Amino acid sequence: MTETRPKLPAAFERAMDALDSQTVDGTCKGLPPTLAPIQFREIGRQGWNLLRQDLAFPVAVLKASALENNRTWMKAFLDLTGARLAPHVKTTMSPQLFRTQLEDGAWALTAATANQVAVLRKFGVTRILIANQVVGRQNVALLFDELERVDGAELLVIVDSDSSLDALLEGAQGRVLQRRLGVLLEVGAPGGRTGLRDAAQARQLAQRIFASEVLELRGLESYESVFPGVPEEEKLPRIEGMLEVMLGLASDCLAAGWFAPGEVVLSSGGSEYFDIVVKRLREWRAPQGQVVVIRSGCYLAHDHLAYARAFERLIARDPALGGIAPHLAGALEVWGIVQSRPEPNTFIVTVGKRDISFDFELPVARLHYRQGQGNLPQPLGEDYRVTRLNDQHAFVQCDSQSDVRVGDLIGFGISHPCTTFDKWQLIPVVDDDYSVRSAIRTYF
Repeated sequence: MTETRPKLPAAFERAMDALDSQTVDGTCKGLPPTLAPIQFREIGRQGWNLLRQDLAFPVAVLKASALENNRTWMKAFLDLTGARLAPHVKTTMSPQLFRTQLEDGAWALTAATANQVAVLRKFGVTRILIANQVVGRQNVALLFDELERVDGAELLVIVDSDSSLDALLEGAQGRVLQRRLGVLLEVGAPGGRTGLRDAAQARQLAQRIFASEVLELRGLESYESVFPGVPEEEKLPRIEGMLEVMLGLASDCLAAGWFAPGEVVLSSGGSEYFDIVVKRLREWRAPQGQVVVIRSGCYLAHDHLAYARAFERLIARDPALGGIAPHLAGALEVWGIVQSRPEPNTFIVTVGKRDISFDFELPVARLHYRQGQGNLPQPLGEDYRVTRLNDQHAFVQCDSQSDVRVGDLIGFGISHPCTTFDKWQLIPVVDDDYSVRSAIRTYF
């Protein structure tokens, strides 16, 4: 049976056509520096291949096969659990990847800032979950400008204090709104990030939202990865405890009649513990129905270190999830050229802090390629280790007998895709032979 994909808004298609018509040239990092202007849509028609050095280095690429693999796994997870996905776009900020996620049936797209909302609206996205407190005159104005439009988006925003609620109410003054602003109460944890710590204050906020003529209480929200540095065996009970508080508050709001008509939204889940979130939140029920929404932003690109280990822990927690589809795989790679071998046990590659993430941990040198020695890159062993990054250089430690030479290509795996995507305006999408088939644009 042929899969039917959701029809995208006409505004999205118009914006994508305009993007595809934009010109790019050799001033764009990663493209051939001698490239005369071409339309964005023509990138995949140039016959470029990374291994032939048709691109400039450094260059980030996305593996098409890994992207498809990761889409398949997440769709299987959602089908199995009944959860819905509102992927956090801060990871990629790429309309081409938004399209993929919307075609896969995303319930909404999640943003963190007003400018990210503006990008989503530029591409006609009709339901946006803003997983952050919105404060500041211009930021709040964007929300209510949108709600004044007949064809505006459905917006959901989170609050965790009287002050953040007051900012919204003040921004709505004098407005003639076409719809109410959806609000989710955010539940936090001691020592964590944002979010309510006090149940009495949470109930008081819920009652204020219910009494408002411009807001409506749509549900509750949390972020489960708010325990950095806590050992894993201690972290899991804390996550469960936070979700327990969240559901207790949901029951209080339900009993008081404070929720707006329609499904109650229960949302949590970054890219590490969404399995725990879904299992716990699915236990709660409301007469009008409920929807459990996870917000993983990193699943599509995944990575080779931090999230790869997190996925292994997820499978260990629930081995059944390891058999629903091929496992998540790292899709984002950054490639550079060996530019110096100043010492026998060190070589330096043209990849640095301007090109690859280093906030979680240093990247890993995974692949080696030399023209004339086979058709595909060869894996590098664990004895190849990135020891530090400069702005434009990666220092790789190796055995003194290693055959890596100046001019060879090195492919790096990443840890934390969010802070690699934001270093690139354009990222080619390649097949398994590293031939360029298309590209994505980012809006950071």
